Amino acid sequence: MWQMKWRISSMRSNTNAKKGQVIPFMQDGSYFFKKGIEIYDDGQPERAAAYIRRAIKVEPDEPVFICQLAIILSEMGEYKDSNEWLVKVTDDIDPKMSQCYFFMANNFAHLGEFTEAKASLTIYLSMDDDGEFKEDASSLLDMIDKELDGEFDLLPFEMEGDKHEDIVMDLLNTGEFHEAEKQIHVAIAESPKDWDMYAYLAESYMHQERFDEAEKLLKDLLTKEEPNFFAQCQMAVLLYKQEDPHASTWVDNIKNLRPLKDWDCYYLARALYYIKEYQAAYLLYERFLHASKFQKRTTYFHQMAIVSWHCNRYEKARKLWVRIESTEHRSDKQHVAPTYLNLIQTDQDISQNGKEFLYQ
Repeated sequence: MWQMKWRISSMRSNTNAKKGQVIPFMQDGSYFFKKGIEIYDDGQPERAAAYIRRAIKVEPDEPVFICQLAIILSEMGEYKDSNEWLVKVTDDIDPKMSQCYFFMANNFAHLGEFTEAKASLTIYLSMDDDGEFKEDASSLLDMIDKELDGEFDLLPFEMEGDKHEDIVMDLLNTGEFHEAEKQIHVAIAESPKDWDMYAYLAESYMHQERFDEAEKLLKDLLTKEEPNFFAQCQMAVLLYKQEDPHASTWVDNIKNLRPLKDWDCYYLARALYYIKEYQAAYLLYERFLHASKFQKRTTYFHQMAIVSWHCNRYEKARKLWVRIESTEHRSDKQHVAPTYLNLIQTDQDISQNGKEFLYQ
């Protein structure tokens, strides 16, 4: 569930030392492992995995090598393969390597196997109650418990942005792009250095296929002393939509972003949806679904339903739309939830080239 650049400690186990092996330098597993880590840090997980596999071929019983390979495979979406390597460590090499259970739990959670994820987390915390991943493990366990219990509360709260951001985001989320532009210009007139507003303006342009204008704004924001976070997200979306050869680099960059502010996380989740990184987007939406400090509008729940559908979580999507229907029966959007409920109940495709994400 948590996606970040994890790395196993470089401290080697004493497995080979006990065997008294002497390996020539160029054949030493640590040589290939070090190369793999350098490539991994350079953002090339596939090549990194190849080098670390070579390290494992030389030293098949070195748990550090195997765990790092498992981490990289997980980042590549190879969750089952990752867990097979981790099980090899816990079953055959080093049963006391507690972090393996934490990584297994993450893989199980990505696969939607929450009971198995919970079991692995419980083992990890029992083995290492003050370990490196204690905080992440506890947070993930809480999220999984709520997922298993089906707990979520849908209330038409306000978003957490300031007044202008609230209005602009609502307009962008409902497809009212011309009105969003008007509100953005009002905000910019009041605060000319509110750079976030320029990023929202670029997003509005993009939805209207005014790509050149959007690109010009984004490039300006990204060349400032502190590149704008929202502009980073939107540049990834813009390049992805235009099938630019540099798109993959930008997509990888925002996939690895971990903003501290809830509002920034929400904006990132929206961007991840538009570049079709549905699982990553779902994890952020799921995080906020249970976070009482992050207040949401109905548009948020509609978006999460759409993301859930794309992740094959059809029952979650259905429950969200049922709850939306019960709260929106007097609004001008009262037709939205019934429309999608009918589509999902009749096994129809809800995709509309991204327009389904708009609450309209």
